[in-house]
Amino acid sequence: MAIRNQRFERISREIQEIVGAENVFTENMERVLYSYDASMTKAMPEAVIKFGGIEQISPVVKILYKNKVPYVPRAAGTNLSGGCSALRGGAVLNLSALDRIYRIDTTNRYAVVECGVVNQKLQNELAKFGYFYAPDPASQKVSTIGGNIGENAGGPQCLKYGTTFNNVLKLEIVTPEGEEVILSVSDPGPDLAGLFVGSEGTFGIVKKAWLKILPLPKILETAIAYFADIESSIKTVTEIISAGLTPRALEAMDRLSLEAAAKNSGITYPQNAGAALVIELDGESESEISSQMKKIEKICAKNFCINFNFSSSAAEREKIWNIRKGAYPAMARLAPNVLVEDGVVPRPRLPAALKEIKEIISKHKLRAGFLFHAGDGNLHPNIIFDERDIEETRRVKKAGYEILKACIMLEGSISGEHGVGVEKRIAMSWLYDKKTLDVFRGIKQAFDPLQLANPDKIIPIASDKHAKPLRSTHESRGEKAEKLINEIKFRHRTGIKTAIASYSTKIPGLHLCDLAPDVDCQKIEGLKELNEIIDFDRDNFTIKVETGISVAELKKRLLPDGFYLDVPDMNGSMGGLIATKSSPDIRDILLGAEILLPDGTVCEFGGKTLKNAAGYNVTKLLCGSWGAFGIILTATLRLSPYQTEKPIPLSLDVGGAPQHNFFKPNDFHRRLKNVFDPGNLFNPWIFSG
Repeated sequence: MAIRNQRFERISREIQEIVGAENVFTENMERVLYSYDASMTKAMPEAVIKFGGIEQISPVVKILYKNKVPYVPRAAGTNLSGGCSALRGGAVLNLSALDRIYRIDTTNRYAVVECGVVNQKLQNELAKFGYFYAPDPASQKVSTIGGNIGENAGGPQCLKYGTTFNNVLKLEIVTPEGEEVILSVSDPGPDLAGLFVGSEGTFGIVKKAWLKILPLPKILETAIAYFADIESSIKTVTEIISAGLTPRALEAMDRLSLEAAAKNSGITYPQNAGAALVIELDGESESEISSQMKKIEKICAKNFCINFNFSSSAAEREKIWNIRKGAYPAMARLAPNVLVEDGVVPRPRLPAALKEIKEIISKHKLRAGFLFHAGDGNLHPNIIFDERDIEETRRVKKAGYEILKACIMLEGSISGEHGVGVEKRIAMSWLYDKKTLDVFRGIKQAFDPLQLANPDKIIPIASDKHAKPLRSTHESRGEKAEKLINEIKFRHRTGIKTAIASYSTKIPGLHLCDLAPDVDCQKIEGLKELNEIIDFDRDNFTIKVETGISVAELKKRLLPDGFYLDVPDMNGSMGGLIATKSSPDIRDILLGAEILLPDGTVCEFGGKTLKNAAGYNVTKLLCGSWGAFGIILTATLRLSPYQTEKPIPLSLDVGGAPQHNFFKPNDFHRRLKNVFDPGNLFNPWIFSG
């Protein structure tokens, strides 16, 4: 640490000239205060730098970059996976004072905020105008927008309105080199803004954010249902969703969590209750919401609900939510430490996940309260312990890993919204194969060549114990897919460049090969023949398809089962829709993808869970990539139980001038191209200029 301190001393005066000497701390006390977050991880930084204005971020980062000093962006420090820990020393950048709300535009429905704005502060300001911001993590009273973006935070309302990813419109970021860049979801080309969300500060720092805001609903109805056991409440959740109902929130909690929260808040509950389910509906029609709530009450009664209480006022609603949102801090009062796991499984697998997790907790002789974002399959077992007891701490860590493994084996993931950070880093090798992890490493390298921005997070490092994935990363493929893979392997060996021309959305006058007729490459045949439905999970509202299937054909095949694909009616293949991003709606329903890389290997990203915060969001990066990063073999899509009217984008409107949504590669695109396709073998004209 002495050498490291000398490293920072060389640049301390230069940084002080930017932020002020009073805002640079190297004393032990201040460094200790920033050596931990809400997780179990601890690491001492060399210095803490506090910022008084967002204009200071870039020049400070440029100094750190020039001198190769690593840094960790931080504000509230509510991270539950060790993401705020300074593993390589360096500087912790305290951004909490950067809390200005620049604009609330109710006409265009967006707000512009600095990274340090507390989530609840934004909600309070928006409420004055009759609006709200959908992501509402349990930590929203203290967590900041920058942190929420870094972790792709969710919360109860994300069941209906999506996670942070679905509610970010544009970001102004500071890269690890200190450059200021704006990324927008409407930018043509690969979805860089979507990739940045959930990157845990490893690609740089969010400076400002443009966020989607929504009108407060006219009708809001909240209820709490009590059950004899947690299993009955989870079964109820599955039946509510299967009935085609989409609540604003469906939150389950067990007896221990209920007891702790009630004791802390003074709220009473039935003494024979073993679990509680918080249910919230919103909408514009009082009669419609009332009818939906009655249906839910009947489903609860069918599953032996002990008591079903409606909120009769805003104060009653707040009491109900105090039970749920007060559960974690209440659990923290029962013991010195709490390990909060964050696994996620497909919603129908929740009962099986609950059974396995309870067995794990019992086997290791531990106590845990269970909290669930039950509507989207996200589990939060809160294991209470005392880290001063070395043996108990060992059992807690082992149980935590076993819980994550159980989620993986149930087709789930290791994180729904808390991220990977340090504490789940080793679990990434249980979820992804080596090639996929290498892609993640390459993406990190593309954004941060010197490994300075929050280093050693997310991706396993040399000191981690590596293992093979717990479940097969690729299901058995058909003859047509294997033939395609072998053809690409041959082309890679022989250096043949490939035109992935089937990625056409039937835009008038457009064919991919027409964009560069002089480029010497061969078209790949057979993509349209990859048109099978691989996995139609009706209970989970998801479907996995080969991407040669046409959008129209897939919609047609879903109708008899009462499901809808939430994209406009259009011609062309599903792969073409994703690759060209012809409809922006695709980024919201695409949950997972298998891609065939130019070297013939196949990587799988995402999956069939509605939330997934494990690793970089490559699935969304593929949207708008025009086949330049790989051939999208399969796509896992979220289905809707009801039909919505989606306008056909101008680019697909035969009556309008075609807009190809094509892109001119920027520096980030070129760096990423080198990760996926260093030989520029796929659609080479895009990057040949």
